[in-house]
Amino acid sequence: MKYFTAEELRGSHKDEVAGKLKNCAGKNVRYNFGIDVLNSYAKNLGWRKEDAKVLDLGTASGLFLQQLNDAGFKNLYAHDILEYLPAEVKPLVKEYKLAELSTEKLPWPDNTFDAVTAWCVIPHLENPFHASREVNRVLKTGGIFLFTTPHVLSRPSIDFLMRKGYFASYRPENNHIALLPKGILEKTIFRGFKVLGTEYLVTPKVFRGWKGKLRELVFRLSKHLPKFEQALKYRWAYNVCYVIQKENPSAPPTK
Repeated sequence: MKYFTAEELRGSHKDEVAGKLKNCAGKNVRYNFGIDVLNSYAKNLGWRKEDAKVLDLGTASGLFLQQLNDAGFKNLYAHDILEYLPAEVKPLVKEYKLAELSTEKLPWPDNTFDAVTAWCVIPHLENPFHASREVNRVLKTGGIFLFTTPHVLSRPSIDFLMRKGYFASYRPENNHIALLPKGILEKTIFRGFKVLGTEYLVTPKVFRGWKGKLRELVFRLSKHLPKFEQALKYRWAYNVCYVIQKENPSAPPTK
């Protein structure tokens, strides 16, 4: 889908976009990557999943909400810029509210949620830094923010850049506009948080063809060597997920 401003999403292209997003779920959700990451960190943090308050930003078709519910998360909240959530999914959430993430406040009080998720939402925003500050505000101290961006440093991404002069995930006809390498993240979105982990989504596309079959074999063998597996994920991943935890504002900053 091409890029539209907030005004276009709410006005001239409202029906066009709604028709797409009501049935839309990104790769992070379709491949169960997001739910696997959240499940892993919830377990590590010792959460009772049925009690954890989870807000999904830019929820679109609500497929991730269904995955959350199936995984045992029952205290669910959802957001989008307009009404895209299908009627059959709405009963899963306690509240579904609307806001434009680049400029408006999230319509929830301070210190509300244990987790906020944004699966390929942040790169679509004109002001992702405002959005991250709002996420920090509505998270409880110790709560986590999980968000993804295109992994522009992967080997396929760099190869595409060298051939075309722009990143595949930021080609002219799509709607990614915020390029967020690690240095920018550390100065902006990571402020007020500490990084708990970085996870990588490797899609089946990497394993196509005879070269892909060799990669797949090596990738399977790497499961026994975590550092090697992580290096391969970094090299081949389509998306990168950052898991960051809200710090106590009165505590000294982490290094």
